[in-house]
Amino acid sequence: MTTPVHQKYPTACYIVICRDAPDGAEKRKGASAAHLRHIEECIGEFNVAGPMFDEAGTRPIGSVLLLRTQNAQEARALAERDPYFKAGVWDSIEVLPFFPAAGSYVGGTTW
Repeated sequence: MTTPVHQKYPTACYIVICRDAPDGAEKRKGASAAHLRHIEECIGEFNVAGPMFDEAGTRPIGSVLLLRTQNAQEARALAERDPYFKAGVWDSIEVLPFFPAAGSYVGGTTW
């Protein structure tokens, strides 16, 4: 059996891709303040988080969260507690194990 990436590497985490509902941009307006408070309250669980935009970079279409949770269930639960999810901003949430292996975020490379 192969060892899951999050058990193999200490810097492994979960990437959460939250895609907006068709009316998500409108719902964001009413939920933004509560969403930002939620992020501040849970900041220790986040490696990075932010909005995802359309190709033109002009319209938010979702959010990407890079979470330091213990497992995928915790990552999903954290996203589902977010006021954006509760307000219907996000239409879907995808949770995947992620290993940041190279780049300025990890200080170069991990090998």
